[in-house]
Formats: sequence, C-alpha cells, structure tokens
Amino acid sequence: MEAVGLKEGIALVKKYNKMLPKEREMLQKQRFFAALFHAREHSELYKQLYSGLGVNFFMRDVPPLDRDYALAHRNLWKCDETVDMEIDAAINTVRSFSFDRDYYSFLIKGSKTVVITADEDERPSFVSSWEKTTTRLSVFLPTDELVNRLNELKPALLWSHPSTLEKLLNEKQSGRLTIKPILIMSGGEHLAEELRASLIEAFDCTVQKTYVSKELGVIASECSCGGLHVNDDWVLLEPVDGNNKPVAFGEPCEHVLATSMYKTLFPVIRMNLPDKIKFLNTPCPCGNPSPRIVVLAGKHESISLPCDGGAVEIHTDKFNDAFKGISGIQSYQLIFYGNCNISVRLKVQDEFMKSLLFLQAEQSLRKFLRDNGVIAGAITLDEESPLLDEANGKFNNVIDNRE
Repeated sequence: MEAVGLKEGIALVKKYNKMLPKEREMLQKQRFFAALFHAREHSELYKQLYSGLGVNFFMRDVPPLDRDYALAHRNLWKCDETVDMEIDAAINTVRSFSFDRDYYSFLIKGSKTVVITADEDERPSFVSSWEKTTTRLSVFLPTDELVNRLNELKPALLWSHPSTLEKLLNEKQSGRLTIKPILIMSGGEHLAEELRASLIEAFDCTVQKTYVSKELGVIASECSCGGLHVNDDWVLLEPVDGNNKPVAFGEPCEHVLATSMYKTLFPVIRMNLPDKIKFLNTPCPCGNPSPRIVVLAGKHESISLPCDGGAVEIHTDKFNDAFKGISGIQSYQLIFYGNCNISVRLKVQDEFMKSLLFLQAEQSLRKFLRDNGVIAGAITLDEESPLLDEANGKFNNVIDNRE
C-alpha cells in the first residue's frame, strides 16, 4: 500500500463506508490475500508456517500465528530488507475523529500528534505517513520533563494509556500543563468513566477509547454514540475458542485471531491476541456500518483465584472497591504469589502514614477477597511504590506472579 495523507485517508474511509456489504467483503478478501502472499514471499517465519498451505485455500485454512513465538523470533518474522515499504497508518487514525469539527480543527493545528508509550527501538507493525508531525515520548520520562515537552509541542492529538493520562490530568489541573488538544485518545488499559469525565472537563476536548495492540496499532475506535467499531477495511478480527474454532456471532470468545491487511515489515496474519471480546448484533445509531465489539478483558484485566470448589475470575478494576474508602492512598499495586500470598505497593500522600494506611488496606483487601469466596494468605507491604510495566509502559494494578 502506498502512503496516503490524512485527507486521502478520510476519503477512502468514507468510500468504504458507502460500499454494499458484498463489496466490503470482497475488498477485505482481496486485501487479506494480498497481505498473506506478501508475508509468505518476504518473511522466513511465514514461509515456514505456510509451507504446507498449497495454492488454493480458504481463509479458515490459514494456520494461526502464535504471538509469543513471533515476538521471540523477530529475525525470522521480519520481512527481508530488499522490500521497499512505506507503511501508512492514516486510514485507521482518521477513523478516530467522531466529528468533522474535530478533524478539520486537527488539520488547522498542523496535524501535530504526540504518542506517549513505552520506548521501542523498532516498532513492529506500522509507521505513520505523517511521521514528520508525530512525536513519540516515553511514559518513563520524569513528569516535569514530559510536561515541558508537551508544552513545547502543543499537540492537536494526544494518545496514551489511561494511567499516563491521569498523571497529565493532575498537571493540567495544577496549571503546569498548558496544551489544548482537539482529541485525546486512550488505549491499552481500561478507561474509567470517572477519569474520562475529568479529562473532558480539564482539557475541554473529545476523549475517546480505542482498542489497540502493539502489533496492529489501532484496531477499533469509539464513535460519537460510544460504540467501538472495528477498522475492518484494514483489520480483521476472528473471535475463537481455546482451540481456534470460531465462536457464534455475539458470543464471548477465549481469544482473537487478528489480521492487519497492511503490507508491513512485521506482517500480522491471524495472530492470536489474548483478549476476550464479543461482536454486537445490533446496528449502531451513528450509522457506521463497521461491526461493533465489546472488549470484555485483556491479558492483564482479570485474575483467576482459588475459592471453595473451584476458582473465581475477578476483573482487576474490582479491586478498587477494597481501596475506595481509604483516604490518603493515591494508587496501589497488588502482586499475587503462590498460596494467594499478596505483596502490596502503595503510593500515599504522607509517607509517615504509610504503615497505618497499609493496615487499613490489608483488612479491607481481606474482606473484599473473602466476599468473593477467596481466602488470602500472607499480605505484606512492598518497599517499592507502584511501577509501570517496563516492557510496554502500561500500569497494571494487579500482577500475577504465581507459577
């Protein structure tokens, strides 16, 4: 695919949205097989994976790609260096604009975009065609330095994880952060509605959820009606069970087989993503014909804990209930070990009160787990404060370190 700019990208999106269902399906298949043949020709990993595929086959015959294996064998996954590929992310990004007002204001501001994420030496999947107006900053930058860089850049579009956006919210409310973006995009973690409302009030702009992955970029974007629409002109999602068999439309899945139909340096063809989603059967009031999904849980968004007679699955956000009534705790992180032993990391307003706050947190956490049928083992205070994941820059309030 040749690189296109934002204006061309939005024109292609509008053209796709006007297609009949059969036309859309035909275009998807054309792009799918074009991406597949590209991968098989230029990537050693796909040459091996597809060695028994033959010439005539259906999409369902294509072997899934194990994500962990691909990441561990990047030298085989990567396409050969002789391929000249300028990859474009414009089409997926223009889908993020819920209103033309946002889009045109974005253009007037020079299309300046800032992405705050973990540093990566080599982005696996795509490079934006407006790279010259896009700046990537590390989530690991000291807060003062991050604020200064943002104030210098004055982005029209800001993307980051909710945990980072919450930190920037505090800086905006204090007056140290002065940026006025047109759109804030959030992904990679759960965006609480309370945080979204606070961001909208502080920054006076649209705040939008996205479903993203490091390998594919933006997979789905939220519309003005709150629906999460798959960018299905360039991304295909197949909800499957534990044996990679399709689940019924509208039913929750065990994980997702995802395909990016860009011809990328690191092709993604039916790669397993550890996310639980389901497709919605009803059309969206916004009029977007692309399918809507609900992301039920990602890789780190739930934990299975032993209880009487089996196990209970607890969404990580539910642990907030154990800390809500404790004044003085700014953030927490729970590390689970064997026998349901738990190490607690706390960030508190007053370090002098940390031990006392931990005792309150321990009692509340034990009650929360007991109410969910779980008997906790030893609960101890960790010397560390809550930390970001060094691999991806995300914040996980619950970490499973059980073997």
